[in-house]
Amino acid sequence: MVPGSGRCISSRLTATLAVALFLAACAPGSEATNTSTAAVGTTTITSTTSTTRPSPTSTLSPGPSDPVPDLDFEIRVPDGDGGPFPAAVLVHGGGWVAGSPTLMDDLAAYLTDEGYLTLSAPYTLANGVAGFPVAIDDIACAVRHVAAHPDADGTVAVIGHSAGAHLAALVALDEGTYGTGCALRDPVIPDRLVGLAGPYDIARLGPLIGPFFGVGPSDDPELWVKGNPLFQAGNNPDLSSLIMHGGEDGLVSFDFATDFSAALTEAGTEAVVEVVEGARHNDMHDPDVVGDLVVTWLERG
Repeated sequence: MVPGSGRCISSRLTATLAVALFLAACAPGSEATNTSTAAVGTTTITSTTSTTRPSPTSTLSPGPSDPVPDLDFEIRVPDGDGGPFPAAVLVHGGGWVAGSPTLMDDLAAYLTDEGYLTLSAPYTLANGVAGFPVAIDDIACAVRHVAAHPDADGTVAVIGHSAGAHLAALVALDEGTYGTGCALRDPVIPDRLVGLAGPYDIARLGPLIGPFFGVGPSDDPELWVKGNPLFQAGNNPDLSSLIMHGGEDGLVSFDFATDFSAALTEAGTEAVVEVVEGARHNDMHDPDVVGDLVVTWLERG
């Protein structure tokens, strides 16, 4: 397989402006961006988020039928006649309110070069509307589209970074209930989950996660339980999970990874925690940092 190229390098919270904590950034000049700065405690964090959707190119293949309204599913198919290929759906970060599928394009391109049919999933952002469950419906629909592609082998890994890791976990632990409004009606349950620097136990996030639900935990506790992967860990008994965390991630506590992995293991599923030494939060969607580790894990027996 040919390695990918052209890749860009890209505690409790007490203020809603701390949303910048989870905004994934790519290298300057790689896409149209907005820059915002937020103060968290005594630290100032500057983050960059995309305002654009990916544009179709000759390397992208449409899904087998029309997607849900306003969502463009663009599927990368590996070159050559080696199919059918395993599929991967990539979910971007952005604090649930920002970001773009383009943030995961470099990792998607790397995986495609390594023989995976990939889709960088768009989803509804929590800007003026609650993100749950509509964002999960969108990603579940993307899983259906990539699994139904004529060049796919029927297996699907869901890979998410930062807030996208939280969303990916909910989709990977779905029992087939999400996907409302999708043109493809039959549920698809993912086989693998790769979480990259994710905050999984949303009960610890305070007001940061508020826009995602649209209500507080005391107003609708059942909703917050449904949106917390820790409480859904036993829903997919066949799931295998790789939970990755940067050794120098100063934004998301390592406890999120270990606690979620423990919940998955206690539920009887396979879960592995991998620490990437020297990696910072936004390094964790860079294929130069995580690509080989992800592929090695996906290809293991």
